[in-house]
Amino acid sequence: MKALRFEGTGLEYFKIWIVNILLTIVTLGLYYPWAKVRNNRYFYANSTLEGRNFDYHATGKQLFIGYLIAISLLIAYIVLQNISPTGSLIVFLIFIIALPWIIWRSLQFNMRMTSFSNVRFGFDGKLGGAYFNFMLLPILFFIALYGIPGIFFAIAITMPGISPAVISIVGFLAVILFLFLVAYLFAVMKKRNTHYMLNGYRYGQGQFLTEVQVKPFMKIVLKTIGLAFVLFVGLMILAGLIASFTIGLEQMVGLQQNLEDPEAMSESFGMLIFVIGPLYLGFILVSFFVFAYSYTRQRSYILDNSVLDEKITFASTLKAWPFAWVMVSNFIVVILSLGLALPCAKVIMTRMILENTQVDTSIGFDAYVTQQQKEQSSLGEQIGDAFDVDVGVGF
Repeated sequence: MKALRFEGTGLEYFKIWIVNILLTIVTLGLYYPWAKVRNNRYFYANSTLEGRNFDYHATGKQLFIGYLIAISLLIAYIVLQNISPTGSLIVFLIFIIALPWIIWRSLQFNMRMTSFSNVRFGFDGKLGGAYFNFMLLPILFFIALYGIPGIFFAIAITMPGISPAVISIVGFLAVILFLFLVAYLFAVMKKRNTHYMLNGYRYGQGQFLTEVQVKPFMKIVLKTIGLAFVLFVGLMILAGLIASFTIGLEQMVGLQQNLEDPEAMSESFGMLIFVIGPLYLGFILVSFFVFAYSYTRQRSYILDNSVLDEKITFASTLKAWPFAWVMVSNFIVVILSLGLALPCAKVIMTRMILENTQVDTSIGFDAYVTQQQKEQSSLGEQIGDAFDVDVGVGF
């Protein structure tokens, strides 16, 4: 197994990033598609495996068409919202209905514009699969998420003669069942989405294949919920202890007897910030770690069960604690630098993810890539530009 590498630096990307920001501002946002192309080309060109790098082939002109469409729809929605609420609702519904198609075309476009060692990627997923995965499943998930609890509480309220203790017990059991239902539905969606996208990817003439199950995803979700509950409860207990200590200190200095005094009010407000500030920061840190746990577990499971042409396997060595630490440190540095450290933070995150992504290059990897290059070259001579139609909606 060999890990991917990222050979770029924060300083190099900062120069690209700051120029992109300035040109986007000067052109009132019109330069954004070209800025995105420059960003993608930098990160793709510096992502390597065994000395071979990725490339991004889209142009700003291609992305500009989709960008204009998106901006036009947004402006139309804002204008109609002030003129005709019904019209704005119609535009919103049209966007929702078109969203699976946009995702489908975006996947096709982005894959076709990506290559590794001069071999293009592709996406062969069907449009019907996009509507099933990105419209039907979310609607069913939403109905189950909000409809089932509503039915339960409606039945509980209308049934006479039930003691509060029984309602509490039944309610507790209902919450447990509801969490299992949420975990199950999320796992089903994750499995379907993973199969649709990864099994639709191809590298040259090679096909990606993944086979994941609902049960492992469900276990990850339930463990994530349990971890979040323990961490947030612990955080609230800690906040309670800090608040108790602060109130006791406030009483000792007699601030409660001097609430009319502006100086005393200022000190009381300072103590309030002393409690709320760490609590708010704690919620952010806990949220980062919970996300890191869920993301790294899902990523490892998906890559461990994915293969390219039944020859090339993958693995993830990304762990929750290091990943969470990078997210937290990046967050703090970006805030303290007023956003100027964002390019460096992005480079650090990209490097960490790539260097914890492993590809099996032990069995004829070079020969396999060379074979894909020859097959693509031969195929390109046969079909030419017959399918060279790009819909620039790959935002």
